[in-house]
Amino acid sequence: MVKGRYRMGMPAEQVNPPGDATQWPYHSYLPLGALPGAVPCARLHTTAVLWEWGMESLVQAAELAVSELVTNAVRASTQARSAGPPGSPTGLPVVGLRLAGDRLRLLVEVSDHDPGPPVPTAVDPERDGGRGLLLVEAVSERWGYYYPATDAVAPPRSPALAATAPQFLAAPPVLPAAPEPGKVVWALLFPSRLAPQSSSGTDAP
Repeated sequence: MVKGRYRMGMPAEQVNPPGDATQWPYHSYLPLGALPGAVPCARLHTTAVLWEWGMESLVQAAELAVSELVTNAVRASTQARSAGPPGSPTGLPVVGLRLAGDRLRLLVEVSDHDPGPPVPTAVDPERDGGRGLLLVEAVSERWGYYYPATDAVAPPRSPALAATAPQFLAAPPVLPAAPEPGKVVWALLFPSRLAPQSSSGTDAP
């Protein structure tokens, strides 16, 4: 998504993240149960990973983006699971957090089990959800979403690069395909983008 191109109440743009992200030297993947505790876990994981990668200048913005995206993913996944037709998967859905870095750029991807597109909304005390996407927009250079089952996936990293690249927690280069419909919402962060004050859970259930 090009910054400033979306309209309030309209779905975000369906677009793939940077195609070279699978070639970046740093990757981490963390699956999380769709529970309220997933948000602080994802935030702490992100902080630890960025310090390990020497990308601590992005910690503040990354924590905010991850918190908002995981909050939305948890809500979307639990609502989609509870509203599923007879015979659909049951139990606790799992959301996925993937981080990829090249020492300068950070790609944050969060998967959920709701195929509906993310919709940014203006702050409305009577409405729950959507406001965190405005914060993601504020701290990212670009953001959007895609469907991993249908979008083209860049080829995996070469064995030589995979063997020599330092990683924090060994992780697959791409988010694994979900066994049920869903999407991946992503945000691309640069050090020059300063994070505004967090919403402190404005999108939390």
